Order: sequence, then structure tokens, then C-alpha cells
Amino acid sequence: MDELDRLYLFEDIPEEDLKAHIESLPEDEREALLALIPEEVRCDMGYASDQQEIFSEISTKFNITWPKPEDFGGFSGRYGQKYKDWLEAYCPEEFWELVCKKELGAVCKAKNEEVADFIDDTVKALLVKNPAPDQNTHFLEHVGHMNALQAQAEEMAEPLMFGGCQRGELGIPKMAHPVATIGRGKNMFFNGTQEDWEDCGKPDEIFPF
Repeated sequence: MDELDRLYLFEDIPEEDLKAHIESLPEDEREALLALIPEEVRCDMGYASDQQEIFSEISTKFNITWPKPEDFGGFSGRYGQKYKDWLEAYCPEEFWELVCKKELGAVCKAKNEEVADFIDDTVKALLVKNPAPDQNTHFLEHVGHMNALQAQAEEMAEPLMFGGCQRGELGIPKMAHPVATIGRGKNMFFNGTQEDWEDCGKPDEIFPF
């Protein structure tokens, strides 16, 4: 059963019945069942999101009360930002550890350089096989050709940014209720507006239940 199947399964169960059943279980069985319930359904019932639980655990480990804006490393380049968003949405343990160690910016900027170099090399290789029209005599065709090669190279670079996967293979992100979002640009994998994103990130709402 994949993530979507589990989401459809648990969405069909009345929330009050499911919550009553969860609360009736011994702690170990309750935790095991909660781990199987999709994050979106858990959050709707008032339980912690994956981001909230992981942030709480890692911030305690590093004795961090609340991250500062500079702990997120600022803008890390076009491809570094995509990698940063992927880390937060799909590898939150690594993301929050890098935030707390103040290493996120450096790691994502290095990834940006790696991906940019790969894309440049790939475009050059594609041009050998499929040369562009002459820029002086066919300017628009040249631009269109180069844009198409750039897009192809960026698609080929996705596994470098997304943990070895193409974007369409990633599955459901852990973004039902992100943490410390105020003042940060919306994560590309978050389903909502910038306003929705920032509404999630107030310190007093990390554990609203």
C-alpha cells in the first residue's frame, strides 16, 4: 500500500471514530498506528506534524529554542534553493540538523555549484549531438533551441537535487504543517500560498494540541 492508498483509506474513516480508537490503544501501539496514518490526516486530528516532531527533537538536541532567519542560510542559488526545499520536505531530520548547526547555507550553495556545473557540461554535450542554428542568421531559432537544451539538462539534473529521483517520483512531501516559516520564502513543495506558509510558522503554534 503506497502513500496515496493510505491517505484514501484513512480519509474514509470518520475522524472521531479514528481518534477514539487511537486514544484507546497502549502507548506503543498508538505510536505505531500514528506512524502509519498520513501526516495530513494526523494534523487534521490535532496531532503533531512530522516537521513539528522532528524540529522539537533536533532543537532539543542542539539546545536551540527557535531558529534565527540567518540560520537558514539565505538565498543559495537557483538550484541550491531547490535542494534546500527538497531537504526540508523529504529529509527534515537532515534539514533541521543543518539549520541548528548553521551549515544549511554552505551545503546548499555547494549543491548549487555542483548542479550548475552539471547542467553546463550537459548542455555542451547536447550541443555536440544537436547543434544550435546560427545565432546571427536565425536568432529566434537559436534562442529557442538553447532554451530547450537548458530545460532538458535541468530535468536530467533533478536527481542531483532530489535525492536520486526525478521530481515526479518523489511522493507526498512532509509539509502538512511546516515550522519557523515567518520571513522565509514558501517551500516549492508546500501546497498553499505564501500567506498560508507563514501562518504555519509561529513559535506558539508548534504544538497547538
